[in-house]
Amino acid sequence: MNNKFSIKNNYPVLLASKSAMRRKMLKSTGLKFKIVPSRVDEKEIKAKYTKKSFNFLATKLANEKAKTTSKLHKDFYVIGADQICVYKNIILSKPITKKKAIKQLAILNGSEHRQISAFSIYLNDKLIGNYCDTAILKMRKLTLKNIQDYVNCEEPLQSCGAYKYESKGMLLFANIDGCIDTVKGLPLLPLLELMHKNRIIKYA
Repeated sequence: MNNKFSIKNNYPVLLASKSAMRRKMLKSTGLKFKIVPSRVDEKEIKAKYTKKSFNFLATKLANEKAKTTSKLHKDFYVIGADQICVYKNIILSKPITKKKAIKQLAILNGSEHRQISAFSIYLNDKLIGNYCDTAILKMRKLTLKNIQDYVNCEEPLQSCGAYKYESKGMLLFANIDGCIDTVKGLPLLPLLELMHKNRIIKYA
C-alpha cells in the first residue's frame, strides 16, 4: 500500500501572518512554507473603510497583508489572511487583557455573532486570488464565573472574540452554522483548492 499521498510544493510559499493557529493549520497539510508576518497597519485600514461591508474589510486586510509582503519576497506565493469578529455590526478586536476578554465574552453571552475570515494569494504584487467566508456562532448562556474561569484557563487575549474555539473555547457554544476552519481564522479547503488550480501545489 502506498502511504505517501501528500501535498507537494511546485513553488515556494510564504505565510504573511504571525498567527500560531494559521501556522498549525497549514503545517497539518504537509505544505512547506516560510513565515514572515506582514507589517500592515490594520487600524489604519479599518478606519479608512468604515462604510464598507465587513466581508470587504476582511478581504481588503488579507489583500494588503499579502500584497505588501509579496513586494519584499517576489519569488514567493504569499498568503495573507484576516479574521473579523462581529457582534451586531460592532467589531470585537483582540482583547489583549483579561479584563477586556471577560467584557467581550459577557457581550457575546447567550447571543449570536459572526466570524468572518478571508485569505488572499499574491505573487510579485499581483493578485492570484482571494476568498472570504462567514460562520455564525451561538454562545451558551454563561455565568460570570464561567466566563472568568474560561479566561483564566486559556487566556484568549490574542483571539478575536476572546475565545479559542480550537480548544476549550468550543465548550462555550450551543451551535455553529458554518465551517470550523473559518472560525479558526483560515478557510483551509478553499485555500488549498485555489493553490491547486493555480498549480502552486500538487497532490502526490
